[in-house]
Amino acid sequence: MNVSACGCDGVKGNGKTTELSLEEAEKYETGFLYVRSPFESRKEEEDFITKEIERIAKAKNIDLNIYHAKEDTSKLGLKQNSLTFAFYQDGEVKKKLDFIDLSEDDIQIVSPRCVFRQYWLHYLDLVL
Repeated sequence: MNVSACGCDGVKGNGKTTELSLEEAEKYETGFLYVRSPFESRKEEEDFITKEIERIAKAKNIDLNIYHAKEDTSKLGLKQNSLTFAFYQDGEVKKKLDFIDLSEDDIQIVSPRCVFRQYWLHYLDLVL
């Protein structure tokens, strides 16, 4: 995978993960941003997704930014909801992956870990 193919300087990196404040997430310009859910009931799912995103980002040398929402994201000035992973360019969402919309059929056929990895890698191929 050639990360520089997308033509964005803010994407290729060393696999570093950075936690953003609400203000930083609202003004996010270029790169990858994952928004964690504020709900305690989703903590286990969020921990799994975050761990996998960080692992793959490190393996692909892609810098990753995470905003951990403190309240329902529909009330905030963000361009994406919680449990979504997006690629931004010049302050606009170019591609977005919504983990809530994963197919129930896919999840029942294979493990959630395999489904996650399949969607995540497909998403990176679309963006990069």
